[in-house]
This record gives sequence, structure tokens and C-alpha cells, in this order.
Amino acid sequence: MGDLTSGRYPDSEEEWALDGFPSPPYRRTISRRDITTAAIPTVTTLNVYAVPVQVGDIFNYVSFLVKTAGGTLTHSWVALYNGVATGAALLAQSADNTTATGWATGAQKIALAAAASNIGTEGIPQGPGSAALVASGPAVWGIAFYQSGTTGDTIDGAPGSASSVAGAIALTGQAPMYSTGTLAATATAPSVLPTMTAQPGFLPYLLLSRQ
Repeated sequence: MGDLTSGRYPDSEEEWALDGFPSPPYRRTISRRDITTAAIPTVTTLNVYAVPVQVGDIFNYVSFLVKTAGGTLTHSWVALYNGVATGAALLAQSADNTTATGWATGAQKIALAAAASNIGTEGIPQGPGSAALVASGPAVWGIAFYQSGTTGDTIDGAPGSASSVAGAIALTGQAPMYSTGTLAATATAPSVLPTMTAQPGFLPYLLLSRQ
């Protein structure tokens, strides 16, 4: 604690303070202070954005900010995966919104059909090779934002690496901040992520919360 005090580092996350000290804390793709623009994620494409999660996290909602509603849309949903790479497993999906204009202007809090948790699995060893505990730790999950149709919702976020390296990857091993996969118009998120490709581009403000 002495090092924290002398170094003038906060002993609590500033973004958590700005969120109103929620318990449990929220997790997000970018800081709310980094919102500088608004854009439309690519339609009829599985747009996946990286979000760090911590041990014990449980999520029921995905929230975001809509500047302008879309047009001539057939499907709109969000989903949560246990990673951002090809083959990551689906954890939960929202209901499909079939409204032609997508989500309405303003703050949106979208319920997932089931809670998604980053919690270890407990068990009792019954013989060789059996494990009493499947450990879990901090991880990078992927929030999928999907709309099919002509014009998607315009949502708040940051420019990201629009004119730089795909996925904003500076060193091997870093998770891409943004990646895409091919997905035809559908009401259902795939059970695993299809072939994913890191992309430069807009990073929306997407927030995970339990309540």
C-alpha cells in the first residue's frame, strides 16, 4: 500500500468509480471516457469485440449507446463467447430483435437468454485422472454484435485502429480488439465462432453487467 500511496496510484479502478461503484463491477470493451465517435458495425457480419473478464464474473446483460436507429433490418442480436478466436464457444445470446429499425435511439440494456459466468467447476475425484476443481482465471471473452439488413444501428465508441494494424495487435499473443466472421442472415448465434479475422476499425462501447 505504501508503494501505491507514494506513487500516487489509485487503490480502486477509476472506471469502476465512474460506473457508480457497482457490485459486482461491470466489464467493458473500452472506457466510457474514450467514446469520441459513433459508427455502424458491419451488417450481416459477425462483429466480435474483446472484453477482459475476471474470476467470479457473472453476466446477464449487454448494454450500449445508440445514436441512430437502423433501417430495413431483419435480425439484431448480441451474444457472448468464451474467446475471440475461431472455435470459441457460445456462452449466451440475447433474443432476436426483428424490428426493421433495430434498437431504438438511446441507452440499450439487452438481456442474455442465460447467465454467463467465469467460475471454476467443482467436483469430487473418483479415480485416476479425475480433477476436483477445474480452475478458472481472468480471461478475454468476445462480445458479438450482429445485425442483418441494409443499415445497422449507429452506436457510440472509439475509432480504434481504423488506419493502423488489424486488431490493434502490436505483439504476438495479444488478443485482437476487433475481428469478424462470415455469417448469413440468421436469428441464432453459431455455437462456436466461425473462421475469425482480425480487423482494423471502430470499437463500440459494450458493457457487461449482472444486474
